[in-house]
Amino acid sequence: MATEIGVGMVGLGWMGQVHTRGYRRLLDHYPGCALTPRLVIAAEAVEDRARESAGRLGYESWTTNWREVVEHPEVEAVSITAPNYLHREVAVAAARAGKHIWLEKPCGRFPDETAEIGRIVEESGVISMIGLMYRHAPAVEYARELIAAGELGEITHYRGFFLADYSSDPQGALTWRFKDEYGGLGGTRGHHASRG
Repeated sequence: MATEIGVGMVGLGWMGQVHTRGYRRLLDHYPGCALTPRLVIAAEAVEDRARESAGRLGYESWTTNWREVVEHPEVEAVSITAPNYLHREVAVAAARAGKHIWLEKPCGRFPDETAEIGRIVEESGVISMIGLMYRHAPAVEYARELIAAGELGEITHYRGFFLADYSSDPQGALTWRFKDEYGGLGGTRGHHASRG
C-alpha cells in the first residue's frame, strides 16, 4: 500500500500545472510507486488565478503567499515553479523547513544563488531535484547511448540548440524572463538575449 505524501505548489502558471498533472498521473504511469501525492496547498501571486487554478487542479486549499505553502504542517514536498527571481528564496526556505523540493530550472539566477541552494539542501538533509525534463527526450537518450557505446569517438565539444517560438515575436510582452535581475544571466532568457 502506498504512503501518502503532502505536496505544496509555489506557482500555478503553465509549469505549475505541468507539475500538478504529473502528480495526479503518477500512479497511472508507475502503479508500483510507494508514494501517493496529496495536493495540499498551492500558492499563486494573483488571487483570481490562485483560486481558479488550485480548485480546477484539485488542491485542498490555495494562497497568494508562498510562505504558507512552505510552512504548512501537512506539506512534505514543495514544487517550485515560480519566476526565476523567487527560486533561491523559496528553495532555501523550503529546505530549511525540512521540505523536499522539486525546483524548476534554473535553480538560481546566478551561480552563487544555485550554490547556496545546493549547500542549504545538503545541510538540511532533504531530497531535491531539478526539472530538467528534456534529458529524457528520445533524441537525447539516443545521443547518450551513442556516446556511452563509444560510437562517436572521444567527445571534446558539444553545441546544441533548443528551438522554441513561444517568445519569438519582437512585439511580444517584455516579461520577467527577459530581464537579468529577474530571469538571471543564463537561465530562461539566456538563449533569447541575441534575438531581433
